[in-house]
Amino acid sequence: MVDILIDSIKDVSKTLPILFIAFILVDYLVNVVNKDNRLIEKLSKYDCIGGAILGVIPQCGIPVAMAKLYSGGLISIGMLVAIFLSSSDEALIIIGAHPEKLPFMLKLIILKVIIGMIFGYLINAFIKEKRNRFKLYDISCDCSKCKDGKGIITRNIKFTLKIFIFLIITVFLINLGMDKIGEEGLYKLLGKNSYLQPVYASLIGMIPSCLSSVVLAEGFIKGAVGLGPLIAGLCANTGFGILVIFKELSVKKAFKIMLLVQTVSIIIGELIYILKFSF
Repeated sequence: MVDILIDSIKDVSKTLPILFIAFILVDYLVNVVNKDNRLIEKLSKYDCIGGAILGVIPQCGIPVAMAKLYSGGLISIGMLVAIFLSSSDEALIIIGAHPEKLPFMLKLIILKVIIGMIFGYLINAFIKEKRNRFKLYDISCDCSKCKDGKGIITRNIKFTLKIFIFLIITVFLINLGMDKIGEEGLYKLLGKNSYLQPVYASLIGMIPSCLSSVVLAEGFIKGAVGLGPLIAGLCANTGFGILVIFKELSVKKAFKIMLLVQTVSIIIGELIYILKFSF
């Protein structure tokens, strides 16, 4: 077991510098480009297209911000769902930290943007809601990373270490499972070769924590999670956005939105699994 832990730490340590640089770049670019909410305000005018593009930015702040705008009646439900479906929290950075996975990451981004746009417009076509025109609104994120007012270096060192610990735990458990019960046993446990895995993955993805996206991303890299389940889990992942929905809206409406996102995520995951789609 000690050897497995050491090997897991070695595997994850290789990605640590890339993770740190990626988090710093994303943090810096979002704060520069989105100064005074300019990026959000511009893309919000394009409804589901803008929402799907906003969603791929790997920060929990975007889903949180747009959930607040929706609760204030400022954006459509289709745009909100487009953002939720295209968002992946930290998963894209985890996948991109493996250089050989960069082409896959780019294809994943494109696919999730397309999914977000298509289902966003479909939902708007069937669900009509009154809303005001976009205006400035309190869209700050309340998560621990975004609330941390310290310098960009210090903030991202702390966040990188947090993700590093999550990764070690995730990789260790996967490696331990493969060692104890074998690859096939682990796949059977996780349902990799079962139509149920997209369902399991979507439930994991809905957990409002960056840990859920880390588990899905690293599970895919390690071969324990298939492409269909990965897409299902990442489409269901809303970061802390779903918490804002439950906080700001009635429980009944919040559950409807959650079930809507879950249903779309599972359908997409199952289609990819059944059709054996890959890229």
